[in-house]
Amino acid sequence: MLKSIWDKAMKKGFSVELDQAPKNKQEFLDEIERYCKREHVTYEFIDYNRPAVIKIDQTIYTCQVLNAGRPGFVLHFKEI
Repeated sequence: MLKSIWDKAMKKGFSVELDQAPKNKQEFLDEIERYCKREHVTYEFIDYNRPAVIKIDQTIYTCQVLNAGRPGFVLHFKEI
């Protein structure tokens, strides 16, 4: 049981800064795709909703837009 709790706590995530918040779902998905192409990673959308579920280099992430305060908005990816 402790290993299960530890594994959940150690999930990885990362954020990508945005110039502005996406206005709709399509802009949101376009921003994710733009990031993946810019970083030259393989990606596949699993769920096109908000939050999106996407496989990047064989790891599955949820992605949502968060307000990061002063720097503005970010795409936040969290491993599931």
